[in-house]
Amino acid sequence: MSLLNQTKRVEFDGGEWVEVRPLSIGALRAMRQAVASIEPAPGEEKEEAQGFELSKLALEACIVAWSDPEPVNSENIAKLPYLATFEITAAVGLGDQQTPLPSGPSSTDTSVE
Repeated sequence: MSLLNQTKRVEFDGGEWVEVRPLSIGALRAMRQAVASIEPAPGEEKEEAQGFELSKLALEACIVAWSDPEPVNSENIAKLPYLATFEITAAVGLGDQQTPLPSGPSSTDTSVE
């Protein structure tokens, strides 16, 4: 498989899966430019609105197939479970799959023997 045509499968419980194409730097730049003008809904922070839109655009650009019998399209992508979108966007190179562990010492034990 060539570098420009790579795909990755994200596995979920119950045998469900999503096949994704990694996010390219060109696509990421275009998406970031597109979300720059997003206006938040009342009560929503601008960064939050931009994050949701960036995730939506990335999912639409990168999902190429899935185990669901419904077609891969914008309407069905919007129906994906919220938590699953974190795993999918991490697989395409946007965000983290897990919350990173705090940095610093691994123990606060200061006892002296």
